[in-house]
Amino acid sequence: MQRIYLDNNRTTAVDPQVLAAMKPFLEGSYADLHALHSDGARSRKAYNEALEKIYATLHAGEKDSVFFCSGAAEANSTVFYSTYINFILSGRKNSIIIGEREPLSILQIAEFLESQGVRVHRIPINGDGVIEHERLLDYITPRTALVSVSMVDGESGAIEPIDEIAAICRRFEVPLHCDATHAVGKIALDLQSTELDYLTFSSETLHAPAGTGVLYMRKDSELLPLVWGGRSEAEAYRGGPLNIAGIAALGKAVELAVDSLEFEMEDVRDMRDMLEERLKEIEGVHTLVPWALRVPNTLLVAIEGVESEALLYELDKEGVSAYSYTVYPYGEWIRTALPEAMGLQRSLNHTTVGFALSRYNSEEEMERTAEAVKRAVEYLRSFMPSKESL
Repeated sequence: MQRIYLDNNRTTAVDPQVLAAMKPFLEGSYADLHALHSDGARSRKAYNEALEKIYATLHAGEKDSVFFCSGAAEANSTVFYSTYINFILSGRKNSIIIGEREPLSILQIAEFLESQGVRVHRIPINGDGVIEHERLLDYITPRTALVSVSMVDGESGAIEPIDEIAAICRRFEVPLHCDATHAVGKIALDLQSTELDYLTFSSETLHAPAGTGVLYMRKDSELLPLVWGGRSEAEAYRGGPLNIAGIAALGKAVELAVDSLEFEMEDVRDMRDMLEERLKEIEGVHTLVPWALRVPNTLLVAIEGVESEALLYELDKEGVSAYSYTVYPYGEWIRTALPEAMGLQRSLNHTTVGFALSRYNSEEEMERTAEAVKRAVEYLRSFMPSKESL
């Protein structure tokens, strides 16, 4: 029986149309963007078409800038290092504000900047799993160099109140950065109405191969490159040869994401809700983050008395690929566990399991997944000394 993949907030299957868009640049048209021959012209055409699609997806202004890099982690690092050098080392500003549950790339660079003497304030989430935008007023001052809050939490799918946060940043004239890796293709974006200074996202959650990312910068914003060696405006903030195959793939992927947005917000949400209702039939299952505050594809639950790692193992045997951020094979996870951050009982910290759908999933798969979870929970709880332990 075919496996069910529900880990789409970390990486996704490559769409056949995306593969077709990048294939020519893997097999034959591999010329440098700046080469003065017809092969180079094909690369320039692919680059420009991808750029136009990303501008359209973001509703970016003509004078705003978009640059390609290896992913959101690199783009995030570029924004933070530039902020550190331009604003903090120069003495113009002295602090940075981030959400407490930012991506690992941001949490780690924030820790590094703290070690260099930078004040880093972390905004907590509330009992619904989102930041209360008024809390930003507890930390922001005219000396704040940057506010960085992800649009969507990659674990829970919680949508942050970015419009309200942006309004506060404008009032204090503080730049705002958002990692939108889990927002692009899940919710509509309009950077004409939401005034961000920097936005970053990656290809791997958009049914494109990992390894390509975007850094958007509003006009008149300040930025220093992290990777030097640019030979043109296209490489001004990220030197080195451009990954034309990856750029062509990402351009096609964002185009398909926009075309599929209605399907995502209706059909994918309906499948997610079906799974959620079935899982709620299990005793001791808690849905984290209210329905209205989540992107359409994500469901995160805490299951009393069942360790995340054990449940993932049992689901894998049943052919279901789910996820848990409380299981970290690559070293200590430095984010606060979501149940604890939300003020729930700490015993739930290691019981969270997530299911992130894509447009390739089906209702039949949701039925199979629900049954697999029920069997796994029943099996794992059979080892517990008593039902009162739940």
